[in-house]
Amino acid sequence: MDTVLKALVLLMYGLVPLTVLLVSVGKNAFGWRRKKTKVHSKETKGIRGYAGTERASPFLAVIRKSVAPAVPVALMALGLYFSHNSLSKPYVLSNYYSRQKHWDKIVELSRRLPKNRINVYVNHDTIRALYHTGRLPYDMFCYPLIPEAILLTHEERQSDLTQWKLSDIFLELGHVNIAQKLASELVTTKGHLGIALEELAWINIIKGHPDTARVYLMALKKDLIYRRRAMSLLRSLDGGLAPDQAVVINRTRSCMRDETAGVTGSEPVDETLAVLLDHNPSNRMAFEYLMACYLVAKRVDKILENVQRLRDLGYQKIPTLYEEAILIYYGTRGLAVNLARFNIRPETLQRYEMFMQLANTMQGTNRQAAFQRLIRDFGTSYFFYFAFTWRGPA
Repeated sequence: MDTVLKALVLLMYGLVPLTVLLVSVGKNAFGWRRKKTKVHSKETKGIRGYAGTERASPFLAVIRKSVAPAVPVALMALGLYFSHNSLSKPYVLSNYYSRQKHWDKIVELSRRLPKNRINVYVNHDTIRALYHTGRLPYDMFCYPLIPEAILLTHEERQSDLTQWKLSDIFLELGHVNIAQKLASELVTTKGHLGIALEELAWINIIKGHPDTARVYLMALKKDLIYRRRAMSLLRSLDGGLAPDQAVVINRTRSCMRDETAGVTGSEPVDETLAVLLDHNPSNRMAFEYLMACYLVAKRVDKILENVQRLRDLGYQKIPTLYEEAILIYYGTRGLAVNLARFNIRPETLQRYEMFMQLANTMQGTNRQAAFQRLIRDFGTSYFFYFAFTWRGPA
């Protein structure tokens, strides 16, 4: 956050304790003064001029007691009203769950989001959570979708949050050098940033530079929030990494692409993912993200080209969204699909035929009724997305 936002946050959280402190100080001061006045009034009883003061003080006391405590409450209520955002809490929760790798919780959170409002970062976390729960090629269109959220291409100039999230996901994808570049830029521009320092430590562990990783971890120890994490990782470096940590490191190393010529990060998203997949055909995450890009860009020809990779990647059958894309490819060209070649399930073909029959009825007088039925029965399918959502190249 910049200085203005930090100041506003401090004011918001400091308003109540500061108000209590001022009221307490004022109460003590006014109480002492009132006591002194009362004693003094006894000594001057009967002297003209003091009677008026004694008659006015009860009224002022009532006003002070009733109005003064309501002022900070009213100010806080106004601040909360004008700053309220229905996505604020889900946005913070999504960031937290993503950081902790609680993918199931992100999926559950996404189900509760209002359909008419969506945040690009929450959507990015949802897509990632769907991948980790094995649902991306099945349920991708069950949630409100911002296509740019796949790899956060929504900004001309990347924000700090975008840089951090991209660094994290590129590291998992195996694009280690670009992850290091983004994390290094965050440390350079934001100074002592805990999450970026930890990321750089992991990157150097993956690259086989434990001494450099220790330098970052020693700096991370100065951060009160990340101190325990830094010390735990330092102990792991000295005594041996845990089995689950070793699995993640080995998997990332197997996906690392050769970037000896340097990293610009300016290539299109699909090209970046295609290079990662070509380097390691077993990179399942790069494959599903590449197919997601082709789906939102309506490149059904590319889906058809890449389904041959499914068997080598360990898929037992073609995921539903890929089946639907294949049927659309042949259907829009007036060709008969070879069901035996692609092993497309009969129920998927039946759903496609039902969709086309219902879509053709929209030419008649009951256009609105037919469209509402399409939304109800096929709103989460790729059939509906392809037919009714405009989308240019990714």
